[in-house]
Amino acid sequence: MTQDDLEKPLMPRAGRSPRRTRRRVDGAVALACVVGAALAFVGLWAMLADDPLGGEPVAVAAIERRSPPPPQQSAQADPAAGPAASSSAGGAAREGVPVVRPGDPMPKSGPVIIRIPGADDPAETGQASSSAIQATLLEDSRYGPLPRIGADGRRPLDVYARPQQAAAAKARVALIVAGLGVSHEVTEIATASLPAPVTLAFSPYGKDVAEQVEKARAQGHETLIQAPMEPYGYPANDTGPQTLLTSLPAPANLERLRWALGRAKGYVGVAPLGGGKFLETDAAMAPVFTELGRRGLLFAAAAGGESRADLAAEQAGLVHARPAIQIDVVADAGAIDAALADLERAAKTDGAAVGWATASPLSLKRIAAWAGGLADRGVALTPITAAVRPQGPS
Repeated sequence: MTQDDLEKPLMPRAGRSPRRTRRRVDGAVALACVVGAALAFVGLWAMLADDPLGGEPVAVAAIERRSPPPPQQSAQADPAAGPAASSSAGGAAREGVPVVRPGDPMPKSGPVIIRIPGADDPAETGQASSSAIQATLLEDSRYGPLPRIGADGRRPLDVYARPQQAAAAKARVALIVAGLGVSHEVTEIATASLPAPVTLAFSPYGKDVAEQVEKARAQGHETLIQAPMEPYGYPANDTGPQTLLTSLPAPANLERLRWALGRAKGYVGVAPLGGGKFLETDAAMAPVFTELGRRGLLFAAAAGGESRADLAAEQAGLVHARPAIQIDVVADAGAIDAALADLERAAKTDGAAVGWATASPLSLKRIAAWAGGLADRGVALTPITAAVRPQGPS
C-alpha cells in the first residue's frame, strides 16, 4: 500500500446510494408530521366539542313514573295504531308509550318501557311483593344486622307489612303458622301452598333461615322470627342453647334475643319458641319487651292459661297481637277443622281473631282447605299486622 492510497478519501460501498438514505429520512419526517397533525386535531376537537362522554355511543331511555289507573278504567288497544299502541305482540301501551318484553319487536322511534322478566307490577301479576330490605332499618352487631327504627321514625313492622286491600267482610282472621325453617320440605309446602295473608314464623335454628324467610316474603307472606323462651319442664323440655331463661340476668337474655334477631331480615316481629314459663314472669319479660319495642317490632304469641304477656307488652309500649288461639292442639284432621271453625266464629263475634298453628303436613293441609272458602263465608284472611293492638304507654 502506497502513501497515495492512504490519503485517498473513503468511497461508499458498492450498492448503497446516499440519495436512498436521504429519501428514507425524508419519509420518516413526513410521517411524523402527519401523525402530529392528526393528534393536534383530535386534541383541539376534544377541547372545543361539547361531548362529555368523549364520543362514546349513547342511548337514551325514558323512565316512566307510573301511577295506578283510575278505578274501572282500562286501556283499549287500537289495532290501527301500530306497535306503539298495540299489545298484540305482548307489549301493552302505557299512556302512548309501548311496553317491550323479551321477543317483542322494538319500535323504530320514540321512547319505550323495557319490561324486565320477573319485575312485573304486583297489580299485573296478582302477587303481592314484600318491601325490599331497608339498610336504614338495620344496625350492625356481632350477630349480624339487627332491626331498628329508622331516623325518620319508620318501623320494620310498618315497612315490611303486607299491603292491605279494603275487605268487604266485617270479620277478620289472622293466622300464624310457626316452627318453620327447620324442615325444608314442610317450609316449602307452607310457603307455596298457604294463602299469602297467612303469617309464617321461623325458628332461628334453621340452617338457612335467612334464605327461607326471604322466599316467604317473596311470596307475599309477612314473617316473624321466633325467640326461644323457657317453657315449662325445662331443660327436659328443651328449646335449644339460645333459650331465654327466667334464671338469667337481663343482659344475658338480651344477648340471646339479639342472636335470634340476627338470623334473618325483613320480618315484622317476634313470636316465642316455647315460652310457657318465661311469658309468666314479669321480671324476665320486661327488658325483652322493651328491647323489641325499641326496635320497632311487634310481638305475637299463642294464648296461654294465665299468660301475662299481653299486659306486659302494654306496659312496655310494645305493639302486640291479641293472644292467638291454638288450632292444632290435637293432631287430628277433625279436631283441627273444628278448631278452625271456632276461630271463624270468634272472628264473626268479636270482629277479629288470631289463630296459631304448628308447621306439620296435616295442619298445612287442613288450613289450606279451610282458607279456600273463607271469603265466601264472609270472613277475610289478614296478616298479623292487621290484628295488632296500638302501642301502649312507654
